[in-house]
Amino acid sequence: MSETLDLQSIENDEFFRQFLAPESKQNDATKLLTVAQQLKKLTEALEVLDTEIHKQVLTNHEDLLSQVTWVEKIEGVLSIMHTHVQSLLSAVERLRSKIVEPFNRIEAQTLILTRLHETTDLLRRVGRVQHLLHSQKLYSQISNATQSSDMIKAAKSLHELEQLMSDTDLGGLDIVADDQQAVKTLKASVQRVATHSLTQGLQQSDSRQVGTAIQVFENLVMLRKAVEKTEETALGDIERVAREALDISVLSSQDIKRGAPGRAAIPSPGTTTNVRTRLWENLDRLFQETVYTQCVQIELLERILLEHHTSEFSGFSSSFWDKVTALLSKILIERSQGSTFIKQALEGEYPKFLRVFLDLKKRLKERPQAMGTYTISRDILQPFENAYLSRSISRLLDPVHTMFSADSSPSQDEIDSLIRTVTSELSVSLVDESLSTVVAKNVGKAVRLFCLKCEQGLITGGEASQVIDAMTPGQQTNVNLANLLYYLASQISRVVANLAASLPGEGASVIAAALEETNTLTKNILAPLMGSITDAIESIILTMHDDPDFRETSSPLGREISCSLYMRELQGFILRSVTTFLSSYKNQVTVAESCNTVASRCIELFVRHACLIRPLTDYGRAKLIVDFSQMEAALGPLCRGGHLGFLEQQQYRTLRALKALLALGPEKMVERVVEMRGEGGVPASLVLLHLFSGAPPELQSPHQSAGWSINRLSQWIDGHPREEDRVALSSGPLQKYEATIRQRGMKNFHPLFPLMMKLTSLGGK
Repeated sequence: MSETLDLQSIENDEFFRQFLAPESKQNDATKLLTVAQQLKKLTEALEVLDTEIHKQVLTNHEDLLSQVTWVEKIEGVLSIMHTHVQSLLSAVERLRSKIVEPFNRIEAQTLILTRLHETTDLLRRVGRVQHLLHSQKLYSQISNATQSSDMIKAAKSLHELEQLMSDTDLGGLDIVADDQQAVKTLKASVQRVATHSLTQGLQQSDSRQVGTAIQVFENLVMLRKAVEKTEETALGDIERVAREALDISVLSSQDIKRGAPGRAAIPSPGTTTNVRTRLWENLDRLFQETVYTQCVQIELLERILLEHHTSEFSGFSSSFWDKVTALLSKILIERSQGSTFIKQALEGEYPKFLRVFLDLKKRLKERPQAMGTYTISRDILQPFENAYLSRSISRLLDPVHTMFSADSSPSQDEIDSLIRTVTSELSVSLVDESLSTVVAKNVGKAVRLFCLKCEQGLITGGEASQVIDAMTPGQQTNVNLANLLYYLASQISRVVANLAASLPGEGASVIAAALEETNTLTKNILAPLMGSITDAIESIILTMHDDPDFRETSSPLGREISCSLYMRELQGFILRSVTTFLSSYKNQVTVAESCNTVASRCIELFVRHACLIRPLTDYGRAKLIVDFSQMEAALGPLCRGGHLGFLEQQQYRTLRALKALLALGPEKMVERVVEMRGEGGVPASLVLLHLFSGAPPELQSPHQSAGWSINRLSQWIDGHPREEDRVALSSGPLQKYEATIRQRGMKNFHPLFPLMMKLTSLGGK
């Protein structure tokens, strides 16, 4: 069995692995073997190990012998080293005995010397204390504390005494026990005198006295504490006066008649008015006297502190102002929550309350030596400002709701009442720019609400846009609403103009933007009516194509050339429309703007259809020129002052230029158009349309070539404003004509053809 085992098989065997690795647990193979089998396997393994050891010894016996020899040599060397070490330890012990004893003696002498130094220093300090305290100099300085230099020297001496007593523990020394108590008493006396001097100097604005007190506190190393105490005292005074000023029981105590015992106090007549007056007097006194005085004193203190190079107090007055505003905010909120009367007074008369703050801020900032940043915290004013603005917006919007609550339109008296409210709200808000801006926004909301109510009352549909019969009730309603808008806008504009010197620019802009909506709404009211007038004008202009006078070949004898019938109808219609439907509107500026748009459209349609008349004889051209002259007279009622110069410049120039071109022949007409291209002359597309009037039947007009009606052609031109597109439309019939002539084999074109081709070559130039 031993022959079958070797070291490799032992290492790989599951049974032997538990012996080779101690941390291994008993495996399943071990559990399957009996005790006898396990002993047998162990015996065989031991035999294999013995055999392997013998083999290794036989193989490496020389190395093993060599190692044994070196072990013996090492033991000898270690024995010799041990002897040397023992000798070294003995020498070290002898040397130690020679060093330790002198060291101990030196250490003892050093300790004695240190104690002597400490005793000497203690005696020196005690002697200095005795000298400073028991000399007549210190007591004379304190007794003459009214002299600034003596008080400063006394403070310096006391600080030195404190330093002497604090640097070394002098407790338990009877010789200085009384002196320590005397120093405390003297320091308290100097501190009391310095505090009085500081307070008196601040009250009298005496910079020298305040500076002396600061130097005293600085020598006493109590400057920070003294400054904080001064600030605390100032805040305490402000708080006391503020609470008394806003105490409703104190305010009303003088106006209450006390009844007999057991009866309640009955307010006397006029109590509320008197209490309110006393409240504002107290608030004015609080801010203009107490708060102002304390801020000025703190500024003086900060300035002198900075002069003494104590930069740590930079911004002291600004910090004090922040604490003052926080304190006042707390007291104001407490008092307003505790008294309905106080709350109503501060909220209802908020601009007056705000003015008290702003007056204080102005007085503080306008001082020559002002140092603090006196900004009014909106946190203090926000609750009262919100309540005031809520009431303000109600005062502005409620009249608008009320005047439109009935079925009828508002009266002028109701609008005047609203104007008075607007004037009042804007006037009282001028105390502060931000407040004025917010109130101006509220005014703008009231104007917009008025516009909305008017818009809801408008009459729409055919009744509002008809221009055939007299003015309908619906149109009259729209006129009344438009006039109310104009009256409101003009009156508010007058109010804003009167307040222009005080009203902030942003507030004025907000109101102006709201008033502009009245003009916009008026334009919207006019829009259906203007649309109907424009449609009627276009229908009248279209009838020029049915006028036979344009096709007469000769002028009737004895007959003066006059304007056409359609032109007379147009003049009569425009005059009737302006008189019947537009003259009732009081906002004539807005009406004129809308009329200018209609007039410009009328010129555009007239010029276009005048160029589309075909055929057009010489007599017809002369009659058309007369119509051009009459067109200006026809549009006079639509324009301000009857002058067409208020119209869109391009439309008016086209009317005048085309009238001049009609009197020329085709060649000169084309030549003039070529010369004036790009300089605001008559567009080439219009001249092209006019030249078709004298062309032969083979050269069809653009609408004839496309199979359109004249009305559809006009609509196409409206939808294609680019000159290139309009010229291209006329190019199609010309190309078709050219193809027809070539197809027929004719040698010459009509004389107008090359002129028209020349215009098409201009394109949109």
